[in-house]
Amino acid sequence: MYNKALEIVEVYFKDKKDKGGNPYLCHLEYVANHGRNEEEKIIGLLHDLLEDTKVTIEELKEMGFSSFILETLKLLTRNKAYSYDEYIDQIINSHNESALYIKKIDLEHNMDFTRCPNLDETTREKLQKKYTQNYSKICAALKKVSKESKS
Repeated sequence: MYNKALEIVEVYFKDKKDKGGNPYLCHLEYVANHGRNEEEKIIGLLHDLLEDTKVTIEELKEMGFSSFILETLKLLTRNKAYSYDEYIDQIINSHNESALYIKKIDLEHNMDFTRCPNLDETTREKLQKKYTQNYSKICAALKKVSKESKS
């Protein structure tokens, strides 16, 4: 399934660039490479697919992705009807450890502004504040959920 996920993102993100002008695939592969197991690696590859392309959850289901992967991808897909803070709270309130972990890795990579040397100072400060605040919330929730799952 990992190879299938890789094929999908290679098609849909082939020509997309991140804020720094780098191939967007590099971001997806970074997040995937930090997954703790195969499911998280797949989720890492696909975490922006539903939000940034026309691919649907139904299509992914037909391709054979597990219900756990699909549910986690739904959580990681921001509905623009909600604020970013509400989106983060939704992930936190799900208590889905994999969603929290993948979002943590996603935010870590997004906060690496060495990837975006041409970003203007105002945008950089705005993003830094947004990401740092939510990263702290995600990390605290992940720590709590992780501790609960071990007891």
